[in-house]
Amino acid sequence: MGAGRSGRRGRSVSTRREVGASLVGLLSVILLYLVLTALVLVFAVQVLDDLSFTQSTGAVVVVLLAMVFPGFLVGIIVIRVVRLVRDRAQGRPGARLKGRLLVFFLVIVLLSSVPQAVLSVAFVQAAIRSWFSEDTGRAIAGGQEIALSLYFELESDLLAFSQSPFVPELLSGVDTDPASVWQKLRGVNPALDAFQVFDEQFRERFFGGDPGLRLDPLQAAAARAGQVARESVAGRSFLRVRRSYGAPAALDPSTLTVFFLVALPEGFDASAARLTEALEFFVQLDRFQGEFVNAVRVFYAFFSLPLVMLALLVSFLLSDEILRPIVSLEEATRRVSEGDFSTRILTRRSDELSILVNSFNRMVGELARTRQKIIQAEKIAAWQEIAQRLAHEVKNPLTPIRLAAERTLRKYERQSDDFEDVLRSSVRTIITEVDGLSELLSGFRTFTRLPPPRLESVNLRPIVEEVAAAYATGGTAVQFTDVPASMIARADRGQMRQVLTNVVKNAVEAAGSAGQVSIHADFVVNESGSFCRIQVEDNGPGIPVEQQPVVFDPYMTTKRGGTGLGLSIVQRIVFDHSGQIWFETQPGVGTTFFIDIPADRERDAAGRPDAATRQERKGDA
Repeated sequence: MGAGRSGRRGRSVSTRREVGASLVGLLSVILLYLVLTALVLVFAVQVLDDLSFTQSTGAVVVVLLAMVFPGFLVGIIVIRVVRLVRDRAQGRPGARLKGRLLVFFLVIVLLSSVPQAVLSVAFVQAAIRSWFSEDTGRAIAGGQEIALSLYFELESDLLAFSQSPFVPELLSGVDTDPASVWQKLRGVNPALDAFQVFDEQFRERFFGGDPGLRLDPLQAAAARAGQVARESVAGRSFLRVRRSYGAPAALDPSTLTVFFLVALPEGFDASAARLTEALEFFVQLDRFQGEFVNAVRVFYAFFSLPLVMLALLVSFLLSDEILRPIVSLEEATRRVSEGDFSTRILTRRSDELSILVNSFNRMVGELARTRQKIIQAEKIAAWQEIAQRLAHEVKNPLTPIRLAAERTLRKYERQSDDFEDVLRSSVRTIITEVDGLSELLSGFRTFTRLPPPRLESVNLRPIVEEVAAAYATGGTAVQFTDVPASMIARADRGQMRQVLTNVVKNAVEAAGSAGQVSIHADFVVNESGSFCRIQVEDNGPGIPVEQQPVVFDPYMTTKRGGTGLGLSIVQRIVFDHSGQIWFETQPGVGTTFFIDIPADRERDAAGRPDAATRQERKGDA
């Protein structure tokens, strides 16, 4: 079908109609709403600062300007509704769904705004009743009266004390022993907080009491005798009164000036000022109560009603944005159902609906070519995997062959006494590796995959010894310990050699020329049965944390020139033997690979020493 229509000119269904207009409209609405918000804030600040602003011309201008935005929104909504009714009457696609979406949005807006309006109005009314309470006004006025009464009482008491006929007698000796005089004054009038004496040139002769009430000479000289006045020094407010007393002529013909000082309570001035401002504000509220209530209502109306209309307008825009690609998809689907596979949907969206549109376009474009592409891709992937597996597995046996040949050559050149033994061992290694290589190539050529294991009773110790001996001549110390002499498993001999060769080779490469590789083996028993466990441990750098989850993935390698198939082939062989393979690693310490191969149950009891058997708890493996 796709081939037959390949020459047809492709047709597109655009979803970009009215996108620009919708975006401009939305930006305009947002801009107007910001302007309205600024006007409402200016109106609110002016009203709270000066309640008489509600009767000014500025308030009228703000209200008129604020009414323009709701009127603009109402006009846009009416136009949208008329257009929707016309589309439904003409039966245009998506008109009914758009109507249902608008009703849904309207219900949501009303459910969210109506309770808020009721609660807000009730709160404003309760706040107004509380603000204009007679008890509040009486409390503020009473606080002011108490403050004034305290002030006048302190002023009267200080003036009466300074004019008392007993004061001259109490001041007797003030020129010779003013400290004693101050003590007598405090004993007679404990309300005094300070006492200060000046000579005829207003030089201080004595000061007693609170040091924060000390007058400087200029303040003392400016004070009028017999008059109570309030002074402030360093933020402290106090009352003072000045009296002059003559000293005995025999001692000093000059006249001394004394001050009696009484401190006002701390923060008295600030508290009195706040009480006065609160009383003035309350009187203003009482005077403009009706205007204030109307201002609050207007503020709420201009703030909430445009939000409701703005939500309705946004619902129109959102419904258009939602329905536009759906309508285009419906039209394109109809064309595809008629056999036009050249149809495409054009969109600039970058959301979930665009994913749907792009998926539709890809589906239509690939529908006619899917089967052919899948077949071709499978062939290419299969041949690539075969080629990479073959190249990787051919390279592994070459290393022990080369090492065996180099070892034989070195022994020959040195005329070593054990040359014949080394020669026999090396020849056996070469023959074994060549046989394994030949068998592997035959398997790739015959089945293009790993052959299924030919299970037989295999003693794993000779295989371990052989692999260890093959890699023991490369500089890395390869040793095996604790390997039972008769470790019989049900396995494929060649594949077991391939598994050990890959794992040991990786361990040797990880440990480096100065490293060490240890091979251990024992029997384990768990809930799955009896297993021969082989452990290959190296003291290399370990496996990085980010690479640990993908160690066994095909083609995963960090070695230059590696194919990344070694451990994936090892894992497949072990799984084909109904075994398990895993590793434990610690960066900077090394890595240990564990290989569990099922033991030969028929020869298990006869060939396995009890001392070498380890019972594992459930989950240890």
